Amino acid sequence: MADPPLTPSALPVVLLAYDGIAADEAGIITEILTDAGTPVIVAAVQVHDVTSFHGSVRATVSAADLGPCGALIVPGGMGVRTAAADESLLEAVRRLASQSTWLGATSTGSVILAAAGLANGARATTHWLAQDLIEVWGMTSVDAPFVEHGRLLTASGLGSSPTLAFRLVGALHGTEAEETARNRYRPSKSTTPVRSQRFWGWGKRRHRVAAQAEPAFVERASEVILLDLSPAPGNEGD
Repeated sequence: MADPPLTPSALPVVLLAYDGIAADEAGIITEILTDAGTPVIVAAVQVHDVTSFHGSVRATVSAADLGPCGALIVPGGMGVRTAAADESLLEAVRRLASQSTWLGATSTGSVILAAAGLANGARATTHWLAQDLIEVWGMTSVDAPFVEHGRLLTASGLGSSPTLAFRLVGALHGTEAEETARNRYRPSKSTTPVRSQRFWGWGKRRHRVAAQAEPAFVERASEVILLDLSPAPGNEGD
């Protein structure tokens, strides 16, 4: 007799990594989910240590090697413009999404889901710089910290990423597990913030963004997300 299919609660959550990902957002999601007993797999189109902001993200699995998952989560980052134009990455997103019960994105990660054509007409939140862009790709931008529309969960940025993670815990394991996760969550405040200035461009528009990193939120998932929030060389006095 064949084994019964796994329920979403028994499946891992896949976190999609790409060059330019925000490691702090990825770290929050990973910490909360793993602390609630949900395994998190960090996958990329190619297995490598992707370039990232506010730390480093290590992709341990190729997206092509993965099957069904409880959820596909796409963190934001300064690399979404390039990622949204990478057809191999978008195809990986489509394939994983077709086998995922839930979809999620933090900050500009919603741009990648929109570019992949996964949420046409869906209500979603995103970083304010990307609001117009997700609407170009068919999403309806909502100015809110967190939005749930069907199976799509979106958070506007780092500060609302825990809300998305808690809701996903509840979706996979029930309201009691969600409440427990909320009560147990204690963000680490022991790390040094990073200050950096970057250029963010969408088409002909360019914006100078001063990014202030929040403290790291990874303690129990160091095998997956490795954060180093020491100041960048030459900025020790910032």
